[in-house]
Order: sequence, then C-alpha cells, then structure tokens
Amino acid sequence: MPNESKYQITYTLTAWDYAAMARALTRRPWHRSIITLVLWLISVWCLLVLFTDLYNPVTMINAIAENGSWLWLPACLLVVAFFSLGTHWLAWGASFLYYRQIASADATISISLSDDAIRVKSNVADSTVPWATVKRVIREENYLLLPISKREAFILPRRGFETQDSFEDAFRYVTEKILAGTVGAG
Repeated sequence: MPNESKYQITYTLTAWDYAAMARALTRRPWHRSIITLVLWLISVWCLLVLFTDLYNPVTMINAIAENGSWLWLPACLLVVAFFSLGTHWLAWGASFLYYRQIASADATISISLSDDAIRVKSNVADSTVPWATVKRVIREENYLLLPISKREAFILPRRGFETQDSFEDAFRYVTEKILAGTVGAG
C-alpha cells in the first residue's frame, strides 16, 4: 500500500518547539555571518569618517578616546557583532513573544511520513504535502525540522518518537526521501 505511514508521531506544540524552529530557520553559515560583520564594521567606519573627517583608524580611535565619549564606540561595535553573528538567537527570543499569536499554539499535532507525502493533522488544520516541497532536513539535538519555506517547517520533536532508534531511523528515512526528490528533479 503506497499511502501506508512509515513513521507517525503525535505531540503537543510548545513555545520551545516553535523557538527551536525559528532559531534553526534563521541560522546562517559562519562564513556568511563573518562577511556580514565585516560589512557592518566597514559601514561603522564610514560613518565615523563622515563625522570625524579622519580616515586612519588608529588616529580615529585616538581622537575618540581623547574626546571622552569613547564608551559608545565599543557598545556600538558589540551591537553590530551581535546582530551579525547572533541573529538566530534574536529570532529564538522573539519567537516566544510571537508564539501565542500562531493558530497552532499548544495544539496536538499528528505527523505521518509515508513514501508519497507528509500528512499533518491537528485541531487547526489537516494538510498533505508532497516530499518535493521539502528541500532539506535540519537535524537538531532534539528535533528534526523539515522546512517548507523560509519561515515554516514541520517540527518533529524527539519526544514524539518511541525510542532513540526510531528518531534516528526517521532522520535517515527523511534524508533519503529528500535526496530522492532532488535527484529526480535534477
């Protein structure tokens, strides 16, 4: 039977599940975060050049230190570094504020993985999504996340699986389905 479920889990969505999804979906590779940080630092330097008319960074730092209001510069640089390197933590924190506004907050969700599709049932909605919609799998310590857009993913928490082995088996199964979809589409 082609529609037979290989894996089926049921769980209640929590704010922690939603936060884990938000963090995973907004996390960028380190090299991209470093490039962003460098671009922000160059922007800050350009602003300082605009206000001080000094182009040499050493002379600029000395002039700011002599001015007596030099504490704002390290604070500004820390904020720039945080927003460049830690945006996924910002999204994680903001997700707790947004959680109560989503329709599926505290909903009981059943997810079935079969050879042809992912089926999701809850008291909010029922949907069937073909595997071609899922482009990758994100594996976290306690979650498997199947992104379907930049802001949405199916959340499969470890606690929804009967055993550690079934969690690992589901990860392998999902990975095979996604690889088969990308090979077939390519």
